[in-house]
Amino acid sequence: MDFISNESVIIIFRTIGIFLWALILLRLLGRKRLSHLSYIDLLLIISFGSAVGDVMIYPESIVNFITSMVAITAVAIIVWLLDEASSRYKFANKLIDGHSQIIIDRGKIIDGVLGRENLTEEDLLSLLREHSVDAIHKVRWAYLEPSGELSVAVYKKYL
Repeated sequence: MDFISNESVIIIFRTIGIFLWALILLRLLGRKRLSHLSYIDLLLIISFGSAVGDVMIYPESIVNFITSMVAITAVAIIVWLLDEASSRYKFANKLIDGHSQIIIDRGKIIDGVLGRENLTEEDLLSLLREHSVDAIHKVRWAYLEPSGELSVAVYKKYL
C-alpha cells in the first residue's frame, strides 16, 4: 500500500504528539483564554487552519498535498476519539474539558481559586459585570464553567 507509507505514520504520530502537547499548554494557560470555545474546539481550529493554510499557500515541493490530508485526517480522528472518550467516561470528560469550579460562595471569593484559574479579581469583576452584578457581596454563588463563562446566582434582595 503506497498510501500508508512510513512518512504517513510519522506524520500521524507527530500530529498526535503536537496536538496533545498543545492541549496540555492550553489547559495550563487557563479558561479565560477560551472565549467560549472548548479546548478541543480551539485546537481543531488551529490544527485545521495550519494544515489547510500550508497546503494552500506553499508549493507541492514544500508541503505535500497528501501529507496535509493525512495530518488533517489524523486531527479529525483525534477530535472524534476525544469526543467519544469524553462522552463515555467521566474521568476523560474532566481531563479533557475540565469541570465547573465554584469561585464565589455566599458573597466571598473562595481562597486560592483565582490563582488556580489564572484570574485576577479584576477579571472576576469584569465577568460579573457581564451579568449586571456590580459587587461580589451580592453574589450567592458563582461557578467558572469549563467554557470560561461564569454562572451566577444573585441574592434575591439584589434582584
